[in-house]
Amino acid sequence: MSDTEQTLPSLSTSGPIFLQVGEQRFCVSKDTLSGSHMLSATISERWDANKQPDGSFFIDADPDIFKYVLRFLRHGVYPLCYDQAKGHDFATYAAIQKQADYLLIPELVKWLSEARYVSAVTIKTEAYIVDDVDKLDGTRDLSIKYSYHPTWRTVKKYVCPRRISPHYGNPMRCGKDCRRAQGDADDEYEDCPVLSTLVLKERTVFDESVCVED
Repeated sequence: MSDTEQTLPSLSTSGPIFLQVGEQRFCVSKDTLSGSHMLSATISERWDANKQPDGSFFIDADPDIFKYVLRFLRHGVYPLCYDQAKGHDFATYAAIQKQADYLLIPELVKWLSEARYVSAVTIKTEAYIVDDVDKLDGTRDLSIKYSYHPTWRTVKKYVCPRRISPHYGNPMRCGKDCRRAQGDADDEYEDCPVLSTLVLKERTVFDESVCVED
């Protein structure tokens, strides 16, 4: 018998089981497949018709979707198909649910039909205004999404009684000479247009407990 004709381990051994899912092959244990009534029946020795000539079992399914199902069977981890830029991939969730229903995995079907994945991801938002553009420089946490919105607004600026430019906007810079020039008058302020930046911070928070089987 040539290497290409060599059959894979049978179910009577403790070796792995090979599933041919579409054009892709998966290596699994019998215990892993026990979570699916359909797969358990497929690999049963009572159903030899399901076995391929090389000893593998053919499953007519999308291998890209089957990997999510297999991860659940192996580790009890529910699928979370989320991208920070695009959000949840609802089409993939629907495909996984359909395949889980076909393979008779009720726990996975229930979790997906109830859209439990929505509560696994939350977005925490913080907003603040920056008047000094230089404060926008520096390192950024890649787990946080920043958006910047420049806007003009009016602020009150202190005016030195002696009209000294370096004192503008800061009464603490004025000394005795400025106070003598001011006399009994109140501090003077004027409206000043300022280019400010509204900064929005969005942090994506994952709750891993939602995706773990109880």
